[in-house]
Amino acid sequence: MHNPVDIENIEEMRRGEGIEDVELRVGIRGLRSGNFVRLTLLTGNGSFETLMVRITSIKGSAFRGKLADRPTTAGLSKLKVGVPLAFTSAHIHSLAKSSLAKIALSKGRPIHG
Repeated sequence: MHNPVDIENIEEMRRGEGIEDVELRVGIRGLRSGNFVRLTLLTGNGSFETLMVRITSIKGSAFRGKLADRPTTAGLSKLKVGVPLAFTSAHIHSLAKSSLAKIALSKGRPIHG
C-alpha cells in the first residue's frame, strides 16, 4: 500500500532528542484493531498535522488504518476521512484516551483520567 502522504517517524525524532517513551511503547504493544492512535502527517512544505487514525489491522509492528479526522492544514486538505494508511509503531505519535482505557481494562488495570 502506498500512502497518499508522508508520516513522521516520531520514534526517530524522540531518540534524536534523548527521549525514551517507555509508556508509549507499552501502550502500543496492547493495541488492537478498532483502537485509535495519532499520527503526524507531513505536507511536504514543512508543515504538519497530527490526526487520529483508526487501526484496521496489525501484523507485528506493521499497522494499517483509516484516517478518522479531517485535516485542517491546507497541504493535507485533499485527504478525506477513511483514507487508508500503512504505518509502523515508530510512526505512532500517541494513543487516544479511548484506546488507553481499552488497553487498561484488558489488562485488569484501573483507568485514570
